[in-house]
Amino acid sequence: MIERRERKDGAVTYRVRYRTPDGRFRSRSFRRRGDAVVYEREMEAQKRRGDWVDPQRGRITLAMVWEEYERSGMTHLRVTTQNGYRYAWKHIEPTFGRWPVAKIEHADVAEWVSELSRSVGTDTVRRAHGVLCRVLDHACRTRRVPVNVARGVRLPKRAPARERILTVAQVHALADGMPSGGDVVLALAYLGLRWSELAALRCEDVNLDRRRIHVVQRATEVDGRIDVDQPKSRAGHRYVPIPGRIVPLLEARMAAKASDALVFASPEGDFLRSRNWRRRSGFDTTAKTLGIVVTPHDLRRTFGSLARMAGADLRFIQKAMGHESITTTARIYAHLYDDELDTVAAALDGLHPVDTPREQ
Repeated sequence: MIERRERKDGAVTYRVRYRTPDGRFRSRSFRRRGDAVVYEREMEAQKRRGDWVDPQRGRITLAMVWEEYERSGMTHLRVTTQNGYRYAWKHIEPTFGRWPVAKIEHADVAEWVSELSRSVGTDTVRRAHGVLCRVLDHACRTRRVPVNVARGVRLPKRAPARERILTVAQVHALADGMPSGGDVVLALAYLGLRWSELAALRCEDVNLDRRRIHVVQRATEVDGRIDVDQPKSRAGHRYVPIPGRIVPLLEARMAAKASDALVFASPEGDFLRSRNWRRRSGFDTTAKTLGIVVTPHDLRRTFGSLARMAGADLRFIQKAMGHESITTTARIYAHLYDDELDTVAAALDGLHPVDTPREQ
C-alpha cells in the first residue's frame, strides 16, 4: 500500500509498504506519488514472477561482489583466464567499485563504456565489459539484484583482423636468416601449433612413424612463471599431421632425448618463453631486416594459408588448428576462399538456357 505522510517541515512523502515473500514488511519512501506507484507495481510484479530480490541485499558494493566472485566463481577457470579477469577489473573498479550493486543502472554502464573507449583499445573495452557482466551475473545468482543491467549495452566494434600471413618464400627466408631457432619458425608455420602448445610438446607426443603429433598440453607464461595445463578447449586435444619436410628437424630436436623431454626446450632445458626466444634467436631482428612484420602467432595463421594452398578445406583447417567452432575458422580464413567465387562465377557464365517444348 502507499501512505501519504507529511513531515514536520511541511514536505510530503509517499511511503510504499509491502510484504516480502517470506512474510516480512519492507518500505521505501518517495517524494512523488508517481514514483511510489511505479515502485509498488514493480515489487508486486517481481513477486508474481518469482524473481523478487530483497533491496537491502543490493546495498553491498560491487567491489565486495567482485571479491566474492574472485573467491568462488573463478576457481574453475585457467590461471591465464583468471589473470585476464583481474586485469580487466582494474578498468571497472575506479568507476563502480564503491557503488552499491543495486544502484548501477544500464545507462551508467553505457556511459562507462563510452568513456573507457576514449582511453583504451576496443578489445580492452570489450574484455572489461565482459568481466563486469560476469560479476553482475554472480550478483543475480546470489540474489543481490534482479537483472544484469550490463547486458545489452552497445560495445565498440572490433577492427578487422590484421593480415600478417607469410608466403612460403618468406617463411623460409625468415627461418634461414635467423642465427638460431629457425626450426621453430618452420614448426609453427607447418604444424599450426599455438606457441604454448609447441612449448609444451614432449618427445612422447610425437610419432614420427605415423607422422602425427598428439597435442595434450600447453605451457603458458603467466606473471613470469610457466603454467602447464591441458589445451584450452576439447578441440585443442587433437592429432596434427607432420609434413615430410618437418620430420628431419623433429628428429634432430629429439635425438638422444628421454620420452618425457621437451622437444623445443630452452638452452637451459626448460620451457621456451616467447620473448626470450625472440631475442636469443634473432627472430625480430631478422624479420626487420627482411621487411616482414610478424609474430609467432602470425606463423600459426600462416599455417592456415599454407594448408589452403595445399588444397585443404575449411573443416580440415579447423580440426588441425584446434578451433572449437568452424565459425571461428571461417571468420579468420574466409578470405582464403575468395578465388572460388571467381570459379563459381565462371561456371555460371557457362550455363545456357535450354529451349523446352511448350505444353499444348
